[in-house]
Amino acid sequence: MLNGDPNSIRTVFISNKICEMIVFPKSEFGEVSKMDESARPALYILLGEDENGIAQAYIGESANGIKRIYNHKSHKLFWNKCLMFIAKDDSINKADVQYLERQAIKLATDCAHFGVINEQSGTEISLSKYQIDIMEEFFDDVKLLASFIGCPIFEKQEMTKLKKGENLFHIKVRDCDAHAIYNETDHSLRILKGSLLPQSTVPSYRDGEKRNAIIAAISKPTKDGFWELQRDYVVNSPSTAASYCSGRSCNGWIHWINDAGQSLDDLYRSE
Repeated sequence: MLNGDPNSIRTVFISNKICEMIVFPKSEFGEVSKMDESARPALYILLGEDENGIAQAYIGESANGIKRIYNHKSHKLFWNKCLMFIAKDDSINKADVQYLERQAIKLATDCAHFGVINEQSGTEISLSKYQIDIMEEFFDDVKLLASFIGCPIFEKQEMTKLKKGENLFHIKVRDCDAHAIYNETDHSLRILKGSLLPQSTVPSYRDGEKRNAIIAAISKPTKDGFWELQRDYVVNSPSTAASYCSGRSCNGWIHWINDAGQSLDDLYRSE
């Protein structure tokens, strides 16, 4: 921690590896730009949220990391934190970070913890087999360091196994096929990855535009008119969760049903 504040500028590295990560909030850009190492070739990740609170990420590369990120300060307004990955020495170059960028975009998109807003998938670079091996090891360290500070952007989500118990509930209103875990403490539901939700909403649903924006950001379309969730999504109430899943106003206490045919209302609100 450069100034003793864990929410400010941090450098993270593995002692016997060349990969180093600089983590900083957007507000500390000026201080990071004074660090000599910030001008090295870099893979960088900008993290933030869209207007609906959906996590977003932009992944880039540059022969001069901090100079390129400076251009994003005014053109990409969503971000509030940056992860910059450099080498401790001068052992990687522009082609290397272009290779890393392509790998990072692909994996982050597959993992789907963040909405990756890159318009392109990165430059396809031809490296020697020897250099590819070095960059793959470097990328392994990138994944480890990101995970170490609590950023799951490269962590694959496994499909949650649907089994009885564990507060597992289902909803099938308007042909949706959604599954969620109910939290008894705060009454939220974690809608599970793989749930199928209709792309359309009924005209009377007042929050349809907001719902569609949120679901589209964390899903992929299917051929038969549904959204398939690409990651779990937590909603703060049963009825909001039911409405997001069905695309209409919906009483979640009644329509979320467990494997035994019991509703949330039966289990948690009835005497």
